[in-house]
Amino acid sequence: MDQWVKDWLDEQRQSGTKCLEIKYIQGKPYVYHSTSKYDKEKKGPKKVSEYLGRLNEEHGFIPKNQPTPKASNLKVRSVHEYGNTILLNEEFSEILPLIQEYFPNCWHEIVAMVFTRIDGYTPLKRIKDKWDKLYSPKEIAPNCDPKVLSEALKSIGSDPAAQHKFFSHLAKSEHQLIYDLSYVFSESQNLHIAEYGFNRKKSDLPQVNIALFSSVESGLPVMIRGMPGTIKDVSTLETSFDEIDLRDKLLIMDRGFISEALLPVFNERNIEYIQPLRRNSTYYSERIHLTKHLHYHGRLVHCGRRSVDGTWVYAFKDTDLALEEEKSLYRQLDKGTINREELRERLKKAGMMLILSNHNTEPEKIYELYKSREGVEKHFETFKSELGADKMYLRDADSVFGHFFVAFLSLYLYCRLIQRLKKADLNKKYSPKDVLLKLSKVFMINYDTRSIMTEVPKQVKNLAGKLDLEIIPKL
Repeated sequence: MDQWVKDWLDEQRQSGTKCLEIKYIQGKPYVYHSTSKYDKEKKGPKKVSEYLGRLNEEHGFIPKNQPTPKASNLKVRSVHEYGNTILLNEEFSEILPLIQEYFPNCWHEIVAMVFTRIDGYTPLKRIKDKWDKLYSPKEIAPNCDPKVLSEALKSIGSDPAAQHKFFSHLAKSEHQLIYDLSYVFSESQNLHIAEYGFNRKKSDLPQVNIALFSSVESGLPVMIRGMPGTIKDVSTLETSFDEIDLRDKLLIMDRGFISEALLPVFNERNIEYIQPLRRNSTYYSERIHLTKHLHYHGRLVHCGRRSVDGTWVYAFKDTDLALEEEKSLYRQLDKGTINREELRERLKKAGMMLILSNHNTEPEKIYELYKSREGVEKHFETFKSELGADKMYLRDADSVFGHFFVAFLSLYLYCRLIQRLKKADLNKKYSPKDVLLKLSKVFMINYDTRSIMTEVPKQVKNLAGKLDLEIIPKL
């Protein structure tokens, strides 16, 4: 029974009206007067119901044989998408106080940019049109003029201290962080941080590097940084030390992020690290006995470890990968691209991976932690493809940094939605965009004097129930 129907029924009972019963027919509430009388044939009580009328959320009780009052005297002020906004508000509520505290002058505009970009990149000139479609609590009233939004991005980007406080708060309760680097291209001629640098696509375009920290425990991103495109992997890590407090945390990286010169810095700051080594590392000459094994996604992996100069070297050999590499090496030998000596040396490393770490634990745990890096790779994929954050038409560094921060918030919100879907075991059936689209079928209509929510389709009601989302408001 809907809450507003319960409230009406309670009100009638308190006023002394008794024997009222509510029956739902085709999803709508009807009012009956129900009593009982003695049945001589059955020799027991018999229920007797008399139809009185129906209930309407807007007009209340409508007696039988009377039409529903027309709403011609009520002037519709606006119609907003309600269901999807309720979900976004609920998932964003945890970090909204932080946004309000650290960006008091533009937090309204930040919310508008995040909510309108959750389903993909939206140019500043279109944000007002998208925001006007969404239901918003009265306290959120952004100025969606493109010039105001542009100034807001610049203000956010020019305030690294506020961003630092925000990221530090997110990372404070996390202990295992994944660190990775990616890039976005820019064709802007005036953007001095967009520089020609190395990228996997080997594209000859100016780029801006992006460093991202993600939590292993929560599965959520906790920090993003934009940097000039020529900065190398190791250098990005050094500068990140000053942006986020990594003391007493475990940092999981990819190949190439660490150098011998950085090892004392990790130890001084009491930072634990997990760093896979390149195949040309001198550590591959160390003899490490593979005395244990593990199974990862159906693959057999032999493993072992050894302490070298006070640092642990963990060795792993993937038997399936070793076989594939062995086949590939022999094909290269047959083609003449390598000789017998090169074959012999490379076969020693086939399927092998070494991980350098000052974290003393079992090899199986190290392998599991390293494989958790797949999470940050998915975050980058979402950041670029789903949210379209790699589309940049900005002309100054502050605006770019503000753009990255807003895109980070969209990524954070998107990941929260994914986690909610996983909790409801719906992630294989729906994406966040699918759910938001379905919930957008529920509208809030604002009249002169009151707001009325449209009917909730059965499919949407079932979906909201599975997501533990209270979609029907308490008006």
